[in-house]
Amino acid sequence: MAEYTFNINKLDSSTVSGGSAIPKSKEQLVDKYTINTLFAKTSDKLEIHAYTLDNILLTSNHNFDKYSQLLNAAGAGKEGASNINLDPILDAKDLGYERGDVRLLYNFLDNLYSDAKVASKFIITEISPDRTEIRGITLELPDETVINITADLKSKLLNSSYFSDYKLNFLQNRLISVVNIDTLPVDDGISVVFKLNQPLPTTFFVDDTFYVEEVVSDSVYFEVESVLVSDVIKLPKLKGPNFGVEIDDDATNSTQFYNYNELFSYPVSNSYYELRSLFNENSAQISIDHTDYSSFIHFSSAEERLRNFKYKLDLISSYENSIDIINSSSYAAAGVSGSKEYYEGLIKGLVDNFDHYDNYLYFGSGSKSWPKTTTTKPHQVDTTSATGSWLNAQLITASNYDATNFDILINTIPTYIRENSNNEAYLMFIHMIAQHFDNLWIYFKAVSEKYDSDNRLDFGISKDLVKDAVESLGVKLYAGNQTIDNLFATFTGETFNTGSENIVSMSIATSASYNSGSTALEHLQPVSKNDYTKEIQKRIYHNLPYLLKTKGTERGLRALINCFGIPEEILSIKQYGGKLISSSRFFGPESYTTTGSLDKIRLDNTGSIITGSTLSLYTSITDKVKLYTDDSHRVDIGFDIARGTNEFIDATVSGSFDIDEYIGDPRVAHDKKYELFNNIGRTVVAGSWNWEDITDQWQDADFNWNDVLVYSRSPKAFVRLLSFFDSALFKTIKQLLPARAKLNTGAIIQSHKFNRSKVQQVSASIEEPNYSVTIGTYTVTGSHGGVFENSSSYNYTTNYNRTIVTPLGRAPKNITDESIQLNGEFSGSFVISTDGEVSRNNPFLNLAQPNISFDLTLFNLSLPLPPACIVALSASFQGNYFVGYSTGSEGDAVSGSIQLTYPTSGAISDNRVSFTHNFDTYQFFSLEARENYGNAFKGWYTQFPTGSSANRITTNEVLTIYYGNEATYGNKYYAVFDP
Repeated sequence: MAEYTFNINKLDSSTVSGGSAIPKSKEQLVDKYTINTLFAKTSDKLEIHAYTLDNILLTSNHNFDKYSQLLNAAGAGKEGASNINLDPILDAKDLGYERGDVRLLYNFLDNLYSDAKVASKFIITEISPDRTEIRGITLELPDETVINITADLKSKLLNSSYFSDYKLNFLQNRLISVVNIDTLPVDDGISVVFKLNQPLPTTFFVDDTFYVEEVVSDSVYFEVESVLVSDVIKLPKLKGPNFGVEIDDDATNSTQFYNYNELFSYPVSNSYYELRSLFNENSAQISIDHTDYSSFIHFSSAEERLRNFKYKLDLISSYENSIDIINSSSYAAAGVSGSKEYYEGLIKGLVDNFDHYDNYLYFGSGSKSWPKTTTTKPHQVDTTSATGSWLNAQLITASNYDATNFDILINTIPTYIRENSNNEAYLMFIHMIAQHFDNLWIYFKAVSEKYDSDNRLDFGISKDLVKDAVESLGVKLYAGNQTIDNLFATFTGETFNTGSENIVSMSIATSASYNSGSTALEHLQPVSKNDYTKEIQKRIYHNLPYLLKTKGTERGLRALINCFGIPEEILSIKQYGGKLISSSRFFGPESYTTTGSLDKIRLDNTGSIITGSTLSLYTSITDKVKLYTDDSHRVDIGFDIARGTNEFIDATVSGSFDIDEYIGDPRVAHDKKYELFNNIGRTVVAGSWNWEDITDQWQDADFNWNDVLVYSRSPKAFVRLLSFFDSALFKTIKQLLPARAKLNTGAIIQSHKFNRSKVQQVSASIEEPNYSVTIGTYTVTGSHGGVFENSSSYNYTTNYNRTIVTPLGRAPKNITDESIQLNGEFSGSFVISTDGEVSRNNPFLNLAQPNISFDLTLFNLSLPLPPACIVALSASFQGNYFVGYSTGSEGDAVSGSIQLTYPTSGAISDNRVSFTHNFDTYQFFSLEARENYGNAFKGWYTQFPTGSSANRITTNEVLTIYYGNEATYGNKYYAVFDP
């Protein structure tokens, strides 16, 4: 945004305020001296008027109050101030002229017929013929007040040692000076007569209003000049890296976005019922043992709930049969009972409203759930007669439970009501209310099971609440890579989809939480990824005391890894440093697998073991001989792709190998690599297999590579193997490590032991170059370059006059050397396209029209004759008159139609169109001709009959007339059509 600075220049206020009340011819007769007056906020007022740089009034504010009084400006014992503070720059912005280039006039006035800023208004009732005297009255003051105030003002004019400058204020900075004042009685009361020092301008008439005011101080006039401040180009600078940004470790593996319809776009069949029912459940799933009625039935009837499910099952079975019939008959009607969508909607409504017991009976595979005809998910419910024996046995068990349940709600009903068969509907309603209370009761009961340390998934604390319970104890749980599968694998369990891979054999990992009370059928089912994640969280929850107690130790990390079901042989914990230097095959501060939390407390005393306290008088903890490498904070808990290769190297390289013999030699400081060390790597087994054999010829080896190179045979297989491990483990591990530990976890991609990088040492040199350069300078002058052949004859010049600001004020600076003006236009290059004059050829236009006076005589003998009166006539220009005609080529009736289309859209006429147009408002007007009934448009003409094409204006259907065309074509236009 452009910025401006402002310069304030004080100007002569007489150019816009009218000057003094004393004529210039008599000013030499009057002495001038300064009078100290006071400006009171309560009675005096300040006017501000904004002018253009050409002294044209823009706006006025007659009660301006945005000024301040200086602290030392108060009068001695009098009201008012001798000095006030004005801010023209701020005042210009408040008036809306934020970019300056405006002039401000300040008038300091005091209303003589009022003690406050609210002035009394006068009305002109009579003006003298020479317009130097006017008479006015006010309707806002009593006659006595007007007489007294006028007498005081007249006395002040006559008796004061200085001339009081009285003004008639007609607003808009129109101030008329008064030299004398007096009262004059009239029929309506008391009027005030004012003697003016100059004739009243003709712009004022009888009934105009004004205010009588005194000039408190001379007016001040300021010019606020704006100066554009050039923009300072600031080059953007890049900020440095922010190493304090916290990385969100809880980032999940996002999947493709789907809406609700896309998620459930599959057909309604038994394979998808369970998923729909799960998504309809809004609350947390409580751990309920559905094999024991006492764990979820307290007020309702177990027998009634079992029969109710049998009723729902029969409905679903009948709906599915109807769908099968429709599919076999290819019936495709929609929106009516009997269509496929109708029955699918009925099934969906039933399944979506299953409660927890209905879900267990329908989808479960335990011995207490409804019999199934399939052994793998999704299970198919058995609806044949073979289920009758199971249902009868289960009804007997449920009936026996109801008989021994003293809290069943139906027992609150008197016996005579229960035994009456007419009350079956009422009893059914009580069973429904009791089931509702049971659904609330199980949640109250689950509150006390929060600290139940049952490790099974569906027992103890709810699997939906265990994550919040763990995080409430200070351990954060993360989402792993097991949440990106489809909905069925995530929520219901699904056999692994091999895709295009050729899988010969596959083992299904099932949950260990189904060991109790489950059948062999349930053991063979793949657990859902959702239940797997929550089972891991329950393991962490119940082992949390041990995990927190052993935090920072190998035992605590191993316990956490065991919670994820990963054995030590697959995922090892490696620490670095503390390697015995004298050991065989020394490769530097390597990692080693820990066996306890005290591995790095070492005691070496000539190889013997000392019993008793480690800190004894016979053992020194200070050893000048360095036997072990320095300990490192690095810890590796992940899958190392180089593990197999390193094991092969350990099994092949000589036991006397020492890496210090190959690296660190100062003589190779400027080399790019350790050549001798790399040669050892290329010949791992002297005279036999070299390093290229490991990567290129492993299939032709004469020994079993799988023993040591299981991780390095295929990087793709290595990465694929990691996708089957839960990545949440590696995020959770970081919480159980010391803060100073540097952890490498997950997939560890690093080189093997014989791949040692080396940085070439840089040699420094000093150079002091000297540079010299020569720059040629030239003087360039400019002028109009002969573009103007003779500037004096053509009046074309680049000279111009300007005003500059100096410390002493504004000063003229005239350019007379024909230099180029870069910020303006050439003098005389402004061309006026039109002066707005219309009908230039009118011979009567320039004649001086005399003022016409009329004398009116009223003949009414009952009243006296009135004096002559003046009738003032006024006229205004409305525009030029134009007519458009539609006619045939020979003057016959054959014609089309015409219409005025600009600047307004007129009516369509087949005869004529007449209108007026003001070129000062619109630059042109347009008429459009239209053919009717096959008539061919011939053109627009200026005369009729046409005679020849000399009178033709255009053959276009649209006629456009500009201001310059009117003198040529006249004001009548003919659209001619041929039959």
